[in-house]
Amino acid sequence: MRLKEEYREETVINRSRFIACVDRCDTEEEARRYIEYIRKEYPDATHVCTAYVCGENNMIQRSSDNKEPSGTAGVPMLESIRKSGLSDVTACVVRYFGGVKLGAGGLIRAYSGAVADALAHAKKTVDVPYDEWKITYPYDMSGTLENWLRRNTDIISQEYDEQVTCIIQTERKDIPDVVRDYSRGTIQPEFIRTLMREKDIENEQ
Repeated sequence: MRLKEEYREETVINRSRFIACVDRCDTEEEARRYIEYIRKEYPDATHVCTAYVCGENNMIQRSSDNKEPSGTAGVPMLESIRKSGLSDVTACVVRYFGGVKLGAGGLIRAYSGAVADALAHAKKTVDVPYDEWKITYPYDMSGTLENWLRRNTDIISQEYDEQVTCIIQTERKDIPDVVRDYSRGTIQPEFIRTLMREKDIENEQ
C-alpha cells in the first residue's frame, strides 16, 4: 500500500504549529528532494523534522530530529510510518514554536501523532493483479458480449476487421467462463499476461 499523492495536515499543540507533510517517494533520492522542497517552502520554521522509508522491503530508513532533543522527533515519526503499513513514504513535520515547551514526552507524541494522522487521512493506492485477455468475436455479439465487457472490464483497445478483436484488463478470474457462456462455447479468449495496477482504496477518515 502506498500514498496516492502528497497530503498535508496541520495541528496546534500548546501554541506550537505542527504541519505534517507526507508524500510517496520510491527512492532515497526522491525522498531527499522532497525534504529539500519542504525546507525551502518553510524557511522560517523553527524545525523541519523528517523520516522516510523506501527501497525493497522498506530496507532504507532514515530520520532527523533537526535540532529537536535527540530521539523526540525523527524516530517517533519513523515509527508512525512503520505502523501505517505503507511503503515508500517520506514525512516532514514543520514546527513553528509557540513559546511553550512540550517536554520530551510531549514532543514524541506531537511528532508521531502528526505523522500518524496525516498517513491515516491521506489517499492511498494498492497494487492489484489484473489479467489481460485478447478476445475475438463476430460483430453480431457487439450487443451482448461487448456490452458485458464494457460494464465489467477495462477495454484497452479494439480493432474492427472481419471480426472484432478486443484487449481487456480485469481483476475478474471468470473471463473464460463468461465468454464461453455468451458464445455458447464457440469463442476462447487468449490470455496475454498478468500485470500489477494501482487501485485507489478507501480513506480511513
